[in-house]
Amino acid sequence: MMLEMARPLLVNIAMLFSVLFIWNMVMPFTRASSIDLKEKFIYGVISSLMALLCMLFPLEKFGDTVFDLRVVPLILVTLYGGKLPGFLCTLTITTGRLWMGGENAWVGVVIAIVGFVIAIGFGPYFRKSIRKWKGILFTGGIFVFSYIAIIVVFLDPLQPYFYPIYFAAFMIAYFIIFYLTERLVMINIQLQETVYLEKLSVAGKMAAAIAHEIRNPLTTVKGLLQFISSETEDVKVKNYAPLMLEEIERTNKIITDYLMLIKPTKNDYDQVNLNKVVKDTTALTEVLASYYDVKIQYDEKGEFQIWGNSQQLKQSFINLIKNAIESIEGEGLILVTLQNGTKKGTVDIVIRDNGAGMSEEQLEKIGLPFYTTKSKGTGLGTMITNRLIQNVGGRVHYTSTQGIGTTVTVTLPITKKEGE
Repeated sequence: MMLEMARPLLVNIAMLFSVLFIWNMVMPFTRASSIDLKEKFIYGVISSLMALLCMLFPLEKFGDTVFDLRVVPLILVTLYGGKLPGFLCTLTITTGRLWMGGENAWVGVVIAIVGFVIAIGFGPYFRKSIRKWKGILFTGGIFVFSYIAIIVVFLDPLQPYFYPIYFAAFMIAYFIIFYLTERLVMINIQLQETVYLEKLSVAGKMAAAIAHEIRNPLTTVKGLLQFISSETEDVKVKNYAPLMLEEIERTNKIITDYLMLIKPTKNDYDQVNLNKVVKDTTALTEVLASYYDVKIQYDEKGEFQIWGNSQQLKQSFINLIKNAIESIEGEGLILVTLQNGTKKGTVDIVIRDNGAGMSEEQLEKIGLPFYTTKSKGTGLGTMITNRLIQNVGGRVHYTSTQGIGTTVTVTLPITKKEGE
């Protein structure tokens, strides 16, 4: 009997894993803050297919009561995709179970609806949380407890061996499915970062090829312009010379920024008091913020020492806060928080603004060569920031909603000097 139970459960688990990997090939899993209507519909269809495949191979020997793992993809798609794909999957399960018939068909419908409702309840917390496992654990635990209660109350007593075997298999499948999904998300993110670094390398090589040739004539033009403007009595030359010199300086600054992308940086790292760096950065940017009628609020939750270069870190944070300031129209607020990282041995610097925000398409392109959301900009500031943070083993993560604002999370490792 136990072997007869194990066989369909293993088939259910194998089908769930197979469809999950096919799903990822068709639509790679990401940390997208929003999913469009078409993607939600596709999510609902694929999860419905997973549930139906499970229902084709149920556990037998329990009369007209049907047990399988159909609720696992239902919870999965509701947590990751939201209400619409979850509702489509629930509707499919309900229709399929009623079509199969039986005296206890309504119990299967109730179980699916309960799983859907529980997943909806934890959905917002799950999607906003960086530590996904808490949401996964709470959702699965509450559902299993509810599942057992429904069986005990509404069904005749089952064989004693049923409960440990079925629910152990259910929880194993549940956690492995979510583990694989999270791993696929991380792999896809790493692939995106690899593509980004390749594009960064192309931009850097191009910069190295042209920077020297451009900078030499610019220096000559700048010197001659300074000489002519100091000696001439021509009013127009004196009026326009400062503007021309300013544009030459701006061009030189762009070239310097390009070179920073490829120039090998010396590992002149030291133990850095991150609290002091972030506090100094907010103080430096407060002047610019006040000019834009924006307030900066700083909050630190602990003392943090990291291994890095304080000047490079300060430059990175200035770039990020400056971007936040310039994204706000009218009065605004920027919250800068220094806190423990979501992973052990890390620290997070969270910069949250209430500016214009970005669309999903803009978020995907942020940090790419030559991409900027500003009318006047090169996109180099964000590229340089990402490069400097990556140099110390850190990561930059963006989340944004149009009309609400953007949150930038810089995660840095708390490490010791090699050899210590």
